[in-house]
Amino acid sequence: MPTIGERLRNLRKERKITQVEAAVAIGTSRSHLTKIETGADLPGRELLMAAAEFYGVSLDWLTSGDKPSDYRKAVAENENEALLLYAFRKLPEKEASPLLTMLLSRVNNSNEH
Repeated sequence: MPTIGERLRNLRKERKITQVEAAVAIGTSRSHLTKIETGADLPGRELLMAAAEFYGVSLDWLTSGDKPSDYRKAVAENENEALLLYAFRKLPEKEASPLLTMLLSRVNNSNEH
C-alpha cells in the first residue's frame, strides 16, 4: 500500500502539477514537499488538510489509502448537492467537522438496514 508521500506524489503527477506549484498551493516549500513525497518527512495535520482540499480527496484517504474511489472529489449531480457542497465549504472547520461526522453516521446507519 502506498505511503502518504507516495499518494501525494501520485495525485500531483496525475494532475500534471510541478512540485513548486503543489507546494505553493498547500503552503509549504518545494524541498519540504520533496521530503514528504520521498518518505523522509511526514506532513503535519494542517498540511494534510490543505493537500486533501487542494487535490479533492478526503483526509482519511490521504492518510490511510482506504477506498480511493469513494473519496475522490465528487461532482454535484443536482442543485441540492451543489448547494450542500457550497454551504459545507463556507463553514469553519469546527462547525463542518461535526456535521460531516453526523452525515457519515447517518449514511452508515442507513446502509446497515
